Amino acid sequence: MYQVRDNRKRNNYRSEYIDGNTVRKTKPQKVNRAEARNVKEKNINRRSEGLTMNMGHVAFLAVVSLVCFVMCVTYLSIQSNVASTRDNISGLKKQIKTVQYQNDALSYSINSYVNVDHVYKEATKKLGMRQAKDSQISNYKSSDSGYTLQYGDVPGK
Repeated sequence: MYQVRDNRKRNNYRSEYIDGNTVRKTKPQKVNRAEARNVKEKNINRRSEGLTMNMGHVAFLAVVSLVCFVMCVTYLSIQSNVASTRDNISGLKKQIKTVQYQNDALSYSINSYVNVDHVYKEATKKLGMRQAKDSQISNYKSSDSGYTLQYGDVPGK
């Protein structure tokens, strides 16, 4: 299960260790009471020396704490603004979709009232218009992919 190895031959000192997944309790070393008292007094002296802070340390810590507090408040304020802006954007998107749906419905209803046969009859009988022949139609290639405003005659062939 476990092995105890002695490295005395190699290193001139005794180092025992145990292989395995648990550590066995070692024998406590005997300590002289006078030495223990001296060590305890030294530790107390070190603690009391370490607890003293001068005015510079206190001022520095106060400034750093104040800067951290201001940064935290600013960060929370910015996060709040971002959240409210995000909510505002989502509300505006909903309004845009609603208006688009209303626009599409209105366009559909307008187009449903337009009767192409009625328009053709009115144009030919009342206004005296005639259907254009293929020889009368000339195609014009536009350089723009959008719509074109015509301020003059289209150049002929």
